Amino acid sequence: MADSDRFTRAIAAIDAGNADDPNHVTIRGRTGPKEILHAELVTEWVTRLHPDRSEALLLAARGHHYRRWTVPRASAPAGRAGYLRWRKSLQEQHARELGELLGGAGYDAPTVERVQAIVRKTDLANDPEVQALEDALCLVFLETQLADVATRLEPDTRARVLVRTAQKMSAAGRAAIADVPIDPDAGRILAAALAADVVDRYLAGLAAHDWDAVSATLAPDVERIGPYRDAYRGREPYSRFLADTIAALSGYQLDVDRVLVAGPQVTVELRETVDDGDARLETCEAVVFDTDAGLITRVSVYLQTSERK
Repeated sequence: MADSDRFTRAIAAIDAGNADDPNHVTIRGRTGPKEILHAELVTEWVTRLHPDRSEALLLAARGHHYRRWTVPRASAPAGRAGYLRWRKSLQEQHARELGELLGGAGYDAPTVERVQAIVRKTDLANDPEVQALEDALCLVFLETQLADVATRLEPDTRARVLVRTAQKMSAAGRAAIADVPIDPDAGRILAAALAADVVDRYLAGLAAHDWDAVSATLAPDVERIGPYRDAYRGREPYSRFLADTIAALSGYQLDVDRVLVAGPQVTVELRETVDDGDARLETCEAVVFDTDAGLITRVSVYLQTSERK
């Protein structure tokens, strides 16, 4: 059997197994078994995000939740710990059953093991194909479940869920969020959660003089406009400016007074205090952050008052 025939047969077998899903959903105007439609979306995103995808990655994308409904969430204890145990056991079940299916379709042991490793998300931090699957899963979650999460969860819990989702994604995956068909109201909630998180991490890094942490919050083409129209463009020049400026200040202290979040834009009222001879010089500022896909794209600084304490 030719490889293309083997692949076609394996995909058909995966779809046949998932066709028994009693849970039906409607996505992009189509109604059908949930695991069929979700698997198709995951495959679509993997194909878009990873142009050089391997056959193993495509098989993993199609079968990552193979017959998932057979072990419902209610079968495991409630709470996050119970959820994590349930998810881990499901990964093992999916990998095992998918491995048996692929072996029956004629795949050799190394290919089967590779597909199983991707499904188990083995070495997520270092394996581009595992990351591609994770990105696709997150994007499908945002398209198909964000609206429900937005209405069902309390604001703080909802924000944590959305931030955790974004943190699991690569830069390419986060950039693709803009292409996900999301309900406008849910999209605003997502943008606000990601914006608040990235600004919080920026301020924490700034206060701790952790320039790697600060740099990780910035878009590659970030623009900073200062109170005297002094401008810095680009992640490295701006990070270096911050490090050099604050390193030259004695007794630097950062205090945040108020944070206002409006979708992808965050305004922060803060105070920066430094040694000034025998006194302390306190400068009050308002800083406006524009964000996109969980990164800061523009920083605008406005001085309010500066006085010795």
